[in-house]
Amino acid sequence: MSLFTPSTGILETHVTWEDVEEAMQKALDTEAVFGNNRKATNIGDLRGFMSRIALIDADWQGAQGSETLPAKFAVKISSQLGHLGLSKILGGDQFDEEKLEKLQEFTMEFHDREVEAYKCLMRFGHPDIPYIRVYHLKPFTSKTDLKGFMIFDFVSNVYPMGMHQSIPADDLRQLVRGVATFSALGESLSQEEKQKFGGPEFLEIGLREFFSDEQLERQFQTLRTLFNGSELVENAIQIFWQYTKLLSKYTKVSELLGFKLILNHCDLWQTNVLHSMGNDGKLKLEAIIDWQGVARLPAGFDMARMLVGCLSAKDRRESGDSLLQLYYKTFTEALGEELFTFKELQDSYNLFFPMKTMLIAPLIMSFLDAQSSTSDEDKKKYREENKEKLQALLEDVIEIHEQNLNKYPEFFDI
Repeated sequence: MSLFTPSTGILETHVTWEDVEEAMQKALDTEAVFGNNRKATNIGDLRGFMSRIALIDADWQGAQGSETLPAKFAVKISSQLGHLGLSKILGGDQFDEEKLEKLQEFTMEFHDREVEAYKCLMRFGHPDIPYIRVYHLKPFTSKTDLKGFMIFDFVSNVYPMGMHQSIPADDLRQLVRGVATFSALGESLSQEEKQKFGGPEFLEIGLREFFSDEQLERQFQTLRTLFNGSELVENAIQIFWQYTKLLSKYTKVSELLGFKLILNHCDLWQTNVLHSMGNDGKLKLEAIIDWQGVARLPAGFDMARMLVGCLSAKDRRESGDSLLQLYYKTFTEALGEELFTFKELQDSYNLFFPMKTMLIAPLIMSFLDAQSSTSDEDKKKYREENKEKLQALLEDVIEIHEQNLNKYPEFFDI
């Protein structure tokens, strides 16, 4: 029995209908039960790879007249079944059984981190950090316990977005304020509470576990093919390989460069941010989700992940600095004092920029090609838009890398 083998529970996981029913009865203080027409629908494809997300239609039976029970809700079940789908997108057979066995403990740890993150979010209760209403949080209780799950309210008005779709800079400001506020409020946690989350080793562990040199080479080849082996691509790839050799230094980045470590979300991309679309065509941030990667890193980590992945080339170049300023201002005001300078935020952002580009850029087209619901005409449009975005990222990687070399020559001395 393992998290990567299909079982008889909901969406082939180990979590059963009885587990969810009991949890919801306790959360809602009800004796009502699920009906014969109960239904679970998978709504997590291409939206996360360490879990299965089920939209539950409970078909409640036996509710008392005064009870108001949610007709639909979402259950996020920790599972490795999604790794198989990710393997197809990345190309090759990256997640064989041996690899999956190794990743099981890693998956459980991340689930338990997310449980702790939601406890913090509920404690903070800050209006600038929107998160989904929580009904139940079930951590793993042992290495043999395969039933880690969380139950949330269902957000029905979500405007779905993929990695290939950019978020306008003005609409991203809500997210910047949200994560900056979360990071600032995280400073109020005790050292023991902070230790429940990961540390600066996050990047080293993640890259080592999910991206082998062979896998990275396959991903880089997609860039070569897209740009016909241009000199720009080759120069950027050489830089990317340099950064893969610096992972142990990134783990010691605070000790080596003096950056302050704060709580980061660490995985801010389009599908981990739920938006609705207003009649005016503007996005409204409804919830930040998938908090399993929360770790203590420099402030620039989250901002590099957001600006590299979520913005168009034009918006990133024109509005990136103002969004960094918004993060700095929001964090400082929420904390009530200056923990790091704006220059330190810029410097840490620059240090993580090439690394985040290396991990994100080659995947954009792969995720676009995997979108079965996107028409061929729209895919063509998005390919053109993202090719422009990728070219700008590669150009800026070369420029920012030179800045990093001049700023921290000893950091790059391998």
